[in-house]
Amino acid sequence: MPRPSNKPRILEAATDLFSRKGFRATTVRDIAEAAGMVSAGLYAHIATKEDLLVEIVREAAEEFEQALAPLVALPLEPPEKLRQAVRAHLEVVTQSPARARIFLDEWQALSPPRRESVQRWRERYEAHWAAILQEGAEQGAFLVEDLALARVFVLSCLNAVNRWYRPDGRLGVEEVADRYATWLLRVLAGPVDKTNHPR
Repeated sequence: MPRPSNKPRILEAATDLFSRKGFRATTVRDIAEAAGMVSAGLYAHIATKEDLLVEIVREAAEEFEQALAPLVALPLEPPEKLRQAVRAHLEVVTQSPARARIFLDEWQALSPPRRESVQRWRERYEAHWAAILQEGAEQGAFLVEDLALARVFVLSCLNAVNRWYRPDGRLGVEEVADRYATWLLRVLAGPVDKTNHPR
């Protein structure tokens, strides 16, 4: 029988270290020690430390994509669609906090060619939010003058949850998602200066 791969253990160790120490401050030796290996053994599974970062970011990107993409095509009113999108995003952020933190922050430590690939993954995900906001604006549910800035605003609010949320805290993720969605919908619904908002 083939020996079980150490790759999952290596990825788990790298995810923990990159999220706590940062990619640049983490050494291959750190990862090897955390995975219970010697550094030389690590290179039987990876070519570079950067390969691990790319794989972790890719896994996180897939989690976010799988959580949100199905919602975009649902026949829901835009406010309800946004509410469900908020819940889906925060579930990923809170269920995989270390991986989400790397996806949100540490990807910028990648070399330019690989950073461009990750940027495309991020843009594909952000396009789902843009579609929800665009649909709401077209139907008059969201009164926003700048859809691109509105998307940045919404995601900035949601991503910040990763920095403070604790599973044993006062509120569960569903309660946080519901309150955030309610506040975001109040902002997106107006009021807007009617002299500057085309009808």
